[in-house]
Amino acid sequence: MKYWISIGSNIEPRLWYIRKALEIISEIAEIKKVSSVYESESFGFESHDFLNICSLIETDLMPETLVRFFKRVETMLGRDPKTTYASRFFYEPRPVDIDVIFWEQGTYEKGDIVIPHPQSHRRKFVLIPLIEMREDIVHPTLMKRLSEILSEIEDDSWIIKVFYEI
Repeated sequence: MKYWISIGSNIEPRLWYIRKALEIISEIAEIKKVSSVYESESFGFESHDFLNICSLIETDLMPETLVRFFKRVETMLGRDPKTTYASRFFYEPRPVDIDVIFWEQGTYEKGDIVIPHPQSHRRKFVLIPLIEMREDIVHPTLMKRLSEILSEIEDDSWIIKVFYEI
């Protein structure tokens, strides 16, 4: 199954955390494509700026198993597991954050796992890297192209491309 994922970090060494997360993910999934690296201001709280990427991966894992694996990777790389799930309701600095944004089967909801990611359509730091990789992605519940969603977004935060390759 193919998944579009987002990886971000705002604790130094930010780029190292993103690269390490991709390296670990590559042990259970084929990394098909990776966006450029973008820097953006923290969203929803005052903190250091984030580095963000999106990636297309392919794996046999179902969403629940993949999300559990991502949470273990976050913990291995220093994220406090007690705040990983609580952070859905508040924001904090983090060495790494890995989210499933979309998957090839459209929508998925079981327990606290929701695909598409419930906030993805409100975040430039997700939309811009995804559009860079594939301009014709249609949001599976909003039924709009991501470029159209980006043009309507109320997120006024800044974002810049800082590296073309990870």
